[in-house]
Amino acid sequence: MVPRVSVIASGAAPSGAARSPDCPSNSLSKCQVVVWDVDGTLADSTDLGFDCTNLVLRQNALAEITRAQYLQGTRHTTPRRLAWHATGDADAACGEALGAAFDATYVELVSRDTTGFYDGVDAIVERLREDGRAQAVLSNACGTYARAVVRVNGVEGTMKRCYGADDVPRAKPAPDGVLMIMRELEVEDLGTVCYIGDAPSDGAAARAAGCVAVGVNWGSHDLRDAAHAENFDVVFDTVDELAAALFDDVRVV
Repeated sequence: MVPRVSVIASGAAPSGAARSPDCPSNSLSKCQVVVWDVDGTLADSTDLGFDCTNLVLRQNALAEITRAQYLQGTRHTTPRRLAWHATGDADAACGEALGAAFDATYVELVSRDTTGFYDGVDAIVERLREDGRAQAVLSNACGTYARAVVRVNGVEGTMKRCYGADDVPRAKPAPDGVLMIMRELEVEDLGTVCYIGDAPSDGAAARAAGCVAVGVNWGSHDLRDAAHAENFDVVFDTVDELAAALFDDVRVV
């Protein structure tokens, strides 16, 4: 039996969620397709990303960064993030080589210890699978990394698609990856799709694609900040609150 997250019969909405007026409290329970971001949403991988970033910077005789700078940089794709850390310019040409070096290091270190799912998220993924609701992954990291994280967490067979920034025409905040997944899954009504992520670029991609933009506040960005929150239809502070919105028989206690 898969563990449930605070399972109590109730239609009550989670008290900690911030919503836009256009996002009814029960809309997520009606979503039949759930697309997940990886880092900071499914996987608790901040330590791995931060350590690997500084390793690559040191190897290239570049100044190391702070954890806060790393988190701020995660709004970018990997090459643009490394270029921004190295020079302050996300478009600097050095980003491609630094990003490739980072990916080579990062992917090799993926394990359940370094990229395990956040507590309770695995139960949500399994419950969605049991309910027959399709799931997919779209990350701004490289696809090899995203698929490695999915594999080590044992949900390779659950995710119908798993794409990274290098698998899609344009990375988030462009909607291309979300729309590509929806086409491949033959989804006709994007209103039945939600994209769950922790970065403003996740919300922007979801909104541009026309699906429900769901923010989670346990990742790299403080979505209580109005400038970040405005990219989302709804924001949840905890895994329990997300579960309460996705399943009719769950509420936060």
